[in-house]
Amino acid sequence: MLHRHSAHNEAVARIGWCVAERRIGVITGEVGAGKTVAVRAALAALDRSRHTVIYLPDPTVGVRGIHHRIVASLGGNPDPSRDPGPQAADALAAEQAERGRTPVVVVEEAHLLGHDQLEALRLLTNHDLDASTPFACLLVGQPTLRRRMKLGVLAALDQRIGLRYTMAPMSNTETDSYLRHHLKLAAATTRCSPTTRSRSFIRPAGLSACGQQPRAASPRRRIRL
Repeated sequence: MLHRHSAHNEAVARIGWCVAERRIGVITGEVGAGKTVAVRAALAALDRSRHTVIYLPDPTVGVRGIHHRIVASLGGNPDPSRDPGPQAADALAAEQAERGRTPVVVVEEAHLLGHDQLEALRLLTNHDLDASTPFACLLVGQPTLRRRMKLGVLAALDQRIGLRYTMAPMSNTETDSYLRHHLKLAAATTRCSPTTRSRSFIRPAGLSACGQQPRAASPRRRIRL
């Protein structure tokens, strides 16, 4: 069962707004902060009869790879002899205009995207003389993504971003709740009140000193607290 905390709930709500408004969203956070969990929770709440999720887990496929994945995910056949960019743009527009479904493009590890890939995603939003965008796009990555958006070469993309959200680490109170939650799931038989000592025990396992990053600690370590 999912443990919800304030940063997670805030991220889910903001992602939902971003999708509803068909905007570009940038969700960043340290490794293990819960970015992917929040995105999946937000997507799970969508009406699948009105949304089509296009998941891009590998940003190293290049511009053509991104375009091909979009076309294929929308039921098309990418033409290897042509530039797939216009085909991808047409497929996104048709999904929204003809089928009444909003495409939601989710790019994981987006901090690894090259400038050409980020620019290609921006160009896909150019539709109907910029009066509207036929899809929502979620760029999910580490904090370097947020900093890269400030580069002059990406100014045009930066101006189109409708959501910027950085997932903060859990507070000590939220960490205590997280530990109790997983101990309960593990059917722990002894009472356990997480303390400063137990929290300091978890952090050497790879957690940030400024707060908890849940997935870095193994279930076995949590049970032994």
